Amino acid sequence: MVGTGDYPGCMLASLLAERLGLPAPPPRAVVRLSHKYYSRILQRGLVPEATPDFVSLSPYASKPQLGRLGYPVFIKPVKGTMSIRARRVDNVHEFREGVRFSLLELVRKHLILRPYQHLLQRYTDGEVPAWHFIGETPLSGVQVTVDGFMERGRAVVMGVVDSVMYPGTISFQRFEYPSHLPARVLERMREVAVRLMEGSGFDQACFNIEMFYDEVHDRVSIIEVNPRMSYQFADLYERVIGMNTYEAQLALAVGEPVPWNAGAARVGVAASFVMRRFIDGRVTRVPSAQEIARVKERFEGVVVQVLCAPGERLSDHVQDVGSYRYAIVNVDAPTREELFARYTEVEQLLPFGFT
Repeated sequence: MVGTGDYPGCMLASLLAERLGLPAPPPRAVVRLSHKYYSRILQRGLVPEATPDFVSLSPYASKPQLGRLGYPVFIKPVKGTMSIRARRVDNVHEFREGVRFSLLELVRKHLILRPYQHLLQRYTDGEVPAWHFIGETPLSGVQVTVDGFMERGRAVVMGVVDSVMYPGTISFQRFEYPSHLPARVLERMREVAVRLMEGSGFDQACFNIEMFYDEVHDRVSIIEVNPRMSYQFADLYERVIGMNTYEAQLALAVGEPVPWNAGAARVGVAASFVMRRFIDGRVTRVPSAQEIARVKERFEGVVVQVLCAPGERLSDHVQDVGSYRYAIVNVDAPTREELFARYTEVEQLLPFGFT
């Protein structure tokens, strides 16, 4: 059983596989790792040097109980997606703004998370419900994603992808492989990932761990753990080293040895670029099939995924905080300079229109 989506995909796959006796990570491990507070508890026990201070926060409290954290604090839902509601807050007023939901939003949130709440009551102490928040010491630095898999209790790191934000935001601009961080830093990240995952109880599936490297303090910190593969990155690995991460995930799902044998690099670098606007708008035009075909003729292997359609508002789709995705472009090149030049040309050849 395979699930590449965090919720409910990988949890449902884990539960069904357990019932059917198929290879898959234990539900207890998946539930705990995907809950940002209980995941931090695991991290604090296994890799304390890479775990920031944290505290659980009720969105219904008139005043957050921050304990020793104090302001500023970074808050996010314990079960969230795409950085929605994740933000830094500097005072009580900003905290209340950050956790304020309309009645309709509250009803939807509780209905959507009700099955997950049942799993929390089964596999944890249940003291931090699925609709609560976590507060953490703010982190900074170079952000990356460490991709790997667990096979019969052994962790293997497949690679590290740089996760680059639009300047001054927490919205992803691109995901670039391989990472440009120094080899010694990448080795520390691999060691942290292996120690954490081998002690977590997770097994027989891919995982990815988002991390920061703070060069000023020479510190590696975990942002969060995702008990699933990074499906957006599978194409990047195949372009650069000739191995697709789906190959690893599918082998694990059927109980076969993982054929992960990264050979010599086929190209120098690959990236998945996220095209965004920072104001909402109605879509008036998207590239035609013929226009996309011309881009692919110009640059062999380019992947273009259009995320909107004429007549829609960008906000009709689930979006990050403060920005609106409308397309994803995957491209590779011999060098980083050529990579950016190719993407710039691709962007110019893809006509989008917004009011």
